[in-house]
Amino acid sequence: MEHKLPPLPYALDALAPEYS
Repeated sequence: MEHKLPPLPYALDALAPEYS
């Protein structure tokens, strides 16, 4: 993945909404 990853809060919300 050469593109920059999204902000951590966004990534956590997408992967594990329960952690948001």
